Formats: sequence, structure tokens, C-alpha cells
Amino acid sequence: MAVHEGGCYCGNIAVRVTSEQTPEGWTPRACDCDFCTNHGAAWVSHPDATLEIEVQNEAAINLFEQGSMNARFWLCQRCGVLTCVTCDVDDERRAAVNVRALAKYKDFPAPTTVSPKTLSGDEKKARWADVWMRGVTVKDCWDVGL
Repeated sequence: MAVHEGGCYCGNIAVRVTSEQTPEGWTPRACDCDFCTNHGAAWVSHPDATLEIEVQNEAAINLFEQGSMNARFWLCQRCGVLTCVTCDVDDERRAAVNVRALAKYKDFPAPTTVSPKTLSGDEKKARWADVWMRGVTVKDCWDVGL
């Protein structure tokens, strides 16, 4: 198993992805929506990978919803880094990680541009059900509305 660790710049939000995939096996996806473009996000996920999110100070995170309002983007209010995105699909939390928030992001391939903004909310959720990580846990953080 490979472990890919990272988080925000100040350390308030830590992410740990566990997968059988090495960095070369991932395909980072650069969403072309204004929000992701403005944050320089390129998303990685695999349905068999797991994600652990750990927050040091709950008051210093922002769970931002935009577009179809189905996904929550995890932003650090202290340093401004966009770390990951979560969504509940069929009562199961799914997630993708901003590859640029991983410590060894340079080991991953260059991002491929994708355009989910052309999809409806239901189409997005169906796509996320297929490609986002299924095993998502949040440590040391309140779990209301996440």
C-alpha cells in the first residue's frame, strides 16, 4: 500500500490517502470551473483508495459549497489552501484530494482538464460515485453537516 500525505500550508488540515496506486498510476483532473481554476486545484481519487482528513482547529476551516451545492470543498481559513472535496452519495461519503495539497505532488503526472460544470447535479453525483474515494474518515473534527 502507498500512503500519500499532505494538507494545507499551515498544517490545520491534514490529508492522508492510502491506495495501491503509486503516483504514476493516478490521473490528476483539473476542473475548468472558475472556483477550481482560481484555486489551482487538480483532483485525484480512486474508488478503492481511502482518505483520512484530520483538522487541528475546526473554527479555522471553511466547508464551501458552490455550483450544484452537492460537494463541500475543504479550505483552510488560515492559509487559504484548498485540500479536498467531499460529497455524500447514497449515504456514503466520497472524496477527491487536490493533488497540489499532497507533499509529493510533483511525483504525480500533469493534470488533464475536465469539465464537470457541463453536467447536472445528478450527473455529477453519479460520476463521483464511480471515481471518488469511498473510504473517507474525518478525525478530531465535528461531523455535523460535513
